[in-house]
Amino acid sequence: MNRRTLINTLGLAPLALISSKITSFDSIVAHLIKRWKKSEVYTLAVFSTMPSAEIEFRPSKEQFSFAQHFLHLAFINVTYFGVLMDSKTYKDIYALLEADFIIPPPDGIDVFQPDTLKARPSEENAALVSRYVSQTYAYVLSSLNQLEDAQLTAGLDKEKPEYLSGHTCLDLIIRGEAHTAHHRAQAIAYLRMKGIRPPGYSINNKF
Repeated sequence: MNRRTLINTLGLAPLALISSKITSFDSIVAHLIKRWKKSEVYTLAVFSTMPSAEIEFRPSKEQFSFAQHFLHLAFINVTYFGVLMDSKTYKDIYALLEADFIIPPPDGIDVFQPDTLKARPSEENAALVSRYVSQTYAYVLSSLNQLEDAQLTAGLDKEKPEYLSGHTCLDLIIRGEAHTAHHRAQAIAYLRMKGIRPPGYSINNKF
């Protein structure tokens, strides 16, 4: 019994026909875009859960305020993706902070040391922070939409600040999401200190 006869006998479709029915896998970049879209939803959900009058809350004077965690993670995401996308190179953090792609945080707030927003109605300050986070996520998603899978392993030898040395494009993308999770988790702890239940993790992260 030859192969074709065996296939017909068993009622199996030819391999080419089977292959045509299999849905092709999304690209890695497509999955990264989905993940970062969920990251934005969850990050903004956590931020909006804190009453606007409490966004400057900090457990101690040495720590970031609640609002600063979001301004910091948003700013850092821009720097990671700027390093990834820009054809220029940046040898250190000082050069990086002068890059054209930098999106400055509102009020020139320090995103590396404890600082506060300017005195204004708390609702306005909350809106400023939320808008800045959304603006930086737009930059991240725009950058991802310009990438293809083949580019993800590139960039290893591109000159970068020392703390990003040895990073490929994919490393920068993953590090950005890990850094976001790191600061978002600290903000969640601030909510708990205020007796506020944070938004659910699973419901905000499922596809």
